[in-house]
Amino acid sequence: MSQRRFIASSSEYEPPLSSDFEHDLETSLRLLSLLENPSTSQPIHDLLQAQNIQDDLARMLSARSIISTTSSFAVEQAKTNEETSHTRTFRKIGAGACGAVFAADGESLSYKIGKTGILDDEAALWTDFNMHGYIMKALRKFKADIEITNVHIYINHDNKEWWEKHRELKMAASSACNLPARVLVTERILPLPAPIREKLVDQFCKKDLSASALADPANKDCLVRIYLGSMKGHTTSFFSLRNFKLHLNQMIDIGLDFEMLAVSIGQTLAIIHWEAQADARDVEFVLGSSATVLDKEQTKDIHANDSVTTINKPTESFVRRETRLFVLDFNQVRRITMDDEGVACAVEAFYLNDPYYPRPCEESNIQQELWNSFVRSYLGTADIILRDQEEYRVLPRRFISGVIEHTVEKRKMASAAE
Repeated sequence: MSQRRFIASSSEYEPPLSSDFEHDLETSLRLLSLLENPSTSQPIHDLLQAQNIQDDLARMLSARSIISTTSSFAVEQAKTNEETSHTRTFRKIGAGACGAVFAADGESLSYKIGKTGILDDEAALWTDFNMHGYIMKALRKFKADIEITNVHIYINHDNKEWWEKHRELKMAASSACNLPARVLVTERILPLPAPIREKLVDQFCKKDLSASALADPANKDCLVRIYLGSMKGHTTSFFSLRNFKLHLNQMIDIGLDFEMLAVSIGQTLAIIHWEAQADARDVEFVLGSSATVLDKEQTKDIHANDSVTTINKPTESFVRRETRLFVLDFNQVRRITMDDEGVACAVEAFYLNDPYYPRPCEESNIQQELWNSFVRSYLGTADIILRDQEEYRVLPRRFISGVIEHTVEKRKMASAAE
């Protein structure tokens, strides 16, 4: 699908301009502003520096961009790959409604552990495990333009043998969870590398908080939530890069290709609905990173000097990482039926979720076009999935109609309450 650029200051769609021309035009407009308002305008250096930060962020956060990093995470990961045995140091990298998530730097697995031990709602992690598998299979069948991690194993709370083999994890989790507890083991989504984290702090963190934000170890676990349905992003007194919320207005400010994200999310939601037959309740869409796989030319010298040569295992570089869009968290996902009742469940889940999806009936041209791109991607994908099931092809359209009707009704109620 061709990529288009939407102009925020215009109610009409304008043809795309080259990036060089746009950059020169923006710079010229800023210089004119400086000449007209010399006493109140920012120094040219500050304006150009701010523009450079935005340009860098847009490039780095674009899916499939490659970032080189020498962060502590990359160093630990590379060191682990070289060692045959090592001591693992686990730490908490996140938390949710049904559990806390732990990982060891240098390892590619994450461990979601139920918080309340034996008293856990068993259905939550079990649902996460099962729905992760269903959705992973569906997304990979249709080669969706999104990443979903491998799901490895579900451990019941009474598996004493497993916990005995994972004493380092038990020690790390004992202060946050009542053990023994249920565990879901999956592939880890790698955090965004240090260069991106630094630019996010430069762009969105208050200047007096920048130093502490960069020094906070928790901010190394940086994933960026994509809020295409919200224009409410702003600078606050609290700043955290762990599950950082990037709103549409902020994507517009930095020049991120938000339409491409909407197309990928629309495709993903259609596959979850009509191939996995699930409602996508409370799933998350985030930008994270993955290791790049070195080709034979890049690895020939490494293998020639290795004491042990591995042929069948790809050589991964954690120093060169690729920005990718991921879908995750499936503990609240429910199966749906292929009828109007299933459509109603999917519509309900759409609005119970965080604002990852574009919204219909918005006022600005950008939001309207973004919704249209999302819908085209969603319906086009659904038609491919249901091409041999003519009786069901109306259901995706009823879902879109249901979302629009829900929005209109909600606004009517809000107006009546004023």
